[in-house]
Amino acid sequence: MSSKIELLAPGGDVDAIKAAIIAGADAVYCGLDTFNARNRASNIYFDELVGIIRSAHQYQCKIFLTLNIVILEREFKTLAKLLSKLVNTTLDGVIVQDLGLFNLITKYFPTLDIHASTQLTTHNVWANSFLEKTWCFSCKPITRNEPKGNKSNNSSGRRQ
Repeated sequence: MSSKIELLAPGGDVDAIKAAIIAGADAVYCGLDTFNARNRASNIYFDELVGIIRSAHQYQCKIFLTLNIVILEREFKTLAKLLSKLVNTTLDGVIVQDLGLFNLITKYFPTLDIHASTQLTTHNVWANSFLEKTWCFSCKPITRNEPKGNKSNNSSGRRQ
């Protein structure tokens, strides 16, 4: 069985994203000035995102937008406006943490490809099962490297 390894690089500002693309990343994740966990970091604006997507696709590089925060009730209207704009781009997917946002995207923006953020905390088979049943979303648990002899059958990496 052959599996292709993909390089997913973090992007900050436009220059960092372009550097990752030119360096050969298969995909880059980045955040806008709102709705991402790195709000205090260098991020991009929506108008820049459109140009970045166009450039990345010329290099066969995918662009994923992080929307990886817990969404407050008062933020959903603004977020829905952003999602309405995103569906009219060629963005390769969004990375989300909030289950309410999963639901919103699935119901009203089904053309957006959704990926689970590590902040979603799907670190056991019960959470994975819930996502698979609720959104037909398949999660692959991350396993940790352990010294030989230590067996772990759960996705959190803890010994049983």
